[in-house]
Amino acid sequence: MSAARKILLALVIVVILFLLLLIAGALTYKPAFEIKGIGIVDHDGYPCFKIPFKTSNYPVTFRLLTKDGELIDTYVADKPEEVVYLHLTPFKPFTNVIGPKSYVIKAFYGDKEVYSSSFDVKGAKADLKIKDVSFNTSIFSLDLRKLTLEVRNEGDVPLYLTLIPINIELYLDGLHEAFAPYPSSLAIEPGNTSSLSLEPVALAIDPNYLDKEHRVDVVIPNVTRTSYIIEPLKPELRIEKVGLSPFLDKWSLNNITLIISNRGKYPINIRWLKIYVNEELNALWTPSIEVIGPGEEKKVILSLAAITSRPFTLKVKLGATEVSYSG
Repeated sequence: MSAARKILLALVIVVILFLLLLIAGALTYKPAFEIKGIGIVDHDGYPCFKIPFKTSNYPVTFRLLTKDGELIDTYVADKPEEVVYLHLTPFKPFTNVIGPKSYVIKAFYGDKEVYSSSFDVKGAKADLKIKDVSFNTSIFSLDLRKLTLEVRNEGDVPLYLTLIPINIELYLDGLHEAFAPYPSSLAIEPGNTSSLSLEPVALAIDPNYLDKEHRVDVVIPNVTRTSYIIEPLKPELRIEKVGLSPFLDKWSLNNITLIISNRGKYPINIRWLKIYVNEELNALWTPSIEVIGPGEEKKVILSLAAITSRPFTLKVKLGATEVSYSG
């Protein structure tokens, strides 16, 4: 073999070896890859694993899996991205993660796995408190106007309070009540506390049923609940004076003076009074005032239009309190 052929053969062998080394390097190469810490946060209304990372080469494919290997979410990071968000509830925004759950996060460069780790999540947990309740009154009802709530997220995932999907509910005596939340949607990060108010559309209690207690429940489904008791209406009620005048061979009940002390937590509408003359309901009367607020004591004069013979009985009922007068 000539010297030229030997040189050519040697060059071919060198080229082949170089190509083999390149192929072997490509098959075994992994970029320098580092995860800087993983946390669960809210990202545009989704509970997500936030993954800050560093890599020497792109693209890097991230996958979120169940512990059984089922794919939940995936994302391909291209240069110059250094933070990835993997959704725990893809295509289901404002969804609470009800735990406990286990997840696996993997990262790939090409078909090479460069990262894998498991994560256990306790799920949504909350401390829910009713801080304030306000009422309105009308002739026909006691109306719950607003509840002010304080919510602390004690879980390790974001807590969502929204109407769509339904993440908070309101009940009166076990019956579902419509309401408007303010703000309309709320995302609370783990460890944080936020306030929320609920304004019922028409949460009204007939005054005829205020002689017993009523229960208001606020529920975060599958997470927690809290209650507020509307106590029975039990004012202090005293008949101070009854105005009488002769009318033919009978007597006219002209007026009645009452002392009413409201020791409860909601206002009293005077129109809730029921007045009975000889056990018959008398509806023809006019009050001097309309409302007695919590903590107030007022003298109320009611103009009556009742004719009776003597002796007679006069009974006044307000909620669970009843007083009588004989004359």
